[in-house]
Amino acid sequence: MKAAVVYYSRSGITKKIAEKVQAKFNADMFFVEPEKAYKSFPGAIIRVIREKKGKKIPAPKEAPADFSAYDTVFIGFPVWATTIPDFLQEYIRQADLAGKRVIPFATAGNNGRDESLAALKKLLPDSEITDYFYTSMVEKADADAWLEGIRE
Repeated sequence: MKAAVVYYSRSGITKKIAEKVQAKFNADMFFVEPEKAYKSFPGAIIRVIREKKGKKIPAPKEAPADFSAYDTVFIGFPVWATTIPDFLQEYIRQADLAGKRVIPFATAGNNGRDESLAALKKLLPDSEITDYFYTSMVEKADADAWLEGIRE
């Protein structure tokens, strides 16, 4: 399997899982960040709410990488307002992942499991989305066990 890991992590929780994926599958890493960084947790919440209300989609800092050499792309994200952060959705929307196997992993406070997966399916109708991993403060899941279950 030729794999890439595309992820965003503000607090470092999603990054830890991304690093485990990278180590297990010798994957190339792509850190996606917004054009304007989200600062403190309370400030990020306020900003995300304002962006949602104003229907302003923040842009990713960089254009998507060329994923043509990869057959599998892991996408990791924190769940914000029950879904994938908007700037990361924009990055995914612009990336050419048609025909790729996409393996998402999400970290959350306590909700957004189904909503974030539905958003990803809508963004990537021509990709095979498998092995979704979700963990939260309420619903703890074992990333190592998840990784062991992924077929190469």
